[in-house]
Order: sequence, then C-alpha cells, then structure tokens
Amino acid sequence: MKSDEYPVIIVGAGIAGLSTALRISELRPELEVLVLAKTALWQTSSAMAQGGVAARMCGNSIDRQ
Repeated sequence: MKSDEYPVIIVGAGIAGLSTALRISELRPELEVLVLAKTALWQTSSAMAQGGVAARMCGNSIDRQ
C-alpha cells in the first residue's frame, strides 16, 4: 500500500506516536495506520531517554518518587 492510501498517518514513532497509533487501532480496527520515524525505532528520542519518562505510582507521595 502506498503512503497516500493510508487513512491515518502518524509522524513520530516515540511514546506519543506509538500510543496514539495503538489507541486508533483499538478504536477503529478497520483503519490502517502508518507510523513514520526519522530513524530506526531503537534510536528514537523516547528509547534514548533511558528512564527519562517518569510516572507517579498510586499510593506513593511525590516526595518518595
């Protein structure tokens, strides 16, 4: 399939792009989603963050994070 035939094209294969593609696929499984990355997936900014993405766990105070 050519890129101009995809109903959804996401530019960026980091956390935001991939989670968006996954969510669209869950909500609209009939749509094909094309994800474009500027480089190999293991060289993306999200992969290179190496723990730079943090989340607050339930029940833990911010001071303990």
